[in-house]
Amino acid sequence: METLLRKQPLFSAADDDTIKKAGEMARIAEFGPGDYICYQGDTRSPLVLAISGQLRTSTLSEDGREIPVRVINPGQSGGEEPILVNSSLHGNIVAVRKSTVALFSRAHARELFNEPNVARVLINSMALRVMHLVERHAAQGLPRADARISAVIESAINNAEKDESPLIELPDQATIAAMAKVSRETVSRVLKSLTNRGVIAKEGRQIRVRDRVTLHTLATG
Repeated sequence: METLLRKQPLFSAADDDTIKKAGEMARIAEFGPGDYICYQGDTRSPLVLAISGQLRTSTLSEDGREIPVRVINPGQSGGEEPILVNSSLHGNIVAVRKSTVALFSRAHARELFNEPNVARVLINSMALRVMHLVERHAAQGLPRADARISAVIESAINNAEKDESPLIELPDQATIAAMAKVSRETVSRVLKSLTNRGVIAKEGRQIRVRDRVTLHTLATG
């Protein structure tokens, strides 16, 4: 368990004692595609750390529709905000594909957040998350579908911020379509166009962003 945690960005700067403590606190669980890990409104929701697979956070509209908010890839986490402010979870966390996660109770999560090295990484991660959400929200107001879809791809880069040619795992096309407010057919068309232009390249189930400058230009309209 400690070996797994050392590979997670949240604990990248943590000392040995913190890693050992986190290993004793963590509960490892596996979820299949479509399985819910946490439900919107839960007042005891845990900190969720993705070890493998892919998760999605979403909220429910008044008419019961699921609205995707963000994707959680391996090394990323979810559920921090309600733990920090002692509120109920503002959305669902569900597995997109078969996933392994580490779960930390709210009491244990707060104890870890008090560790200075963990706190610094957490602050940076949440700042980037807010920035990406704001940028994507702004892009949704743009008239072009390629701008909105490019913004979703940019937001998926996240922990690969400093990599000039990051390899990322995108959510499925249905999720991208919901996040960008376009049809699945439009997502397929735009992804094919980005590939033909050399902006992205598919590598197995992941994509390589080959031209971040062009992607950013498209995402910002």
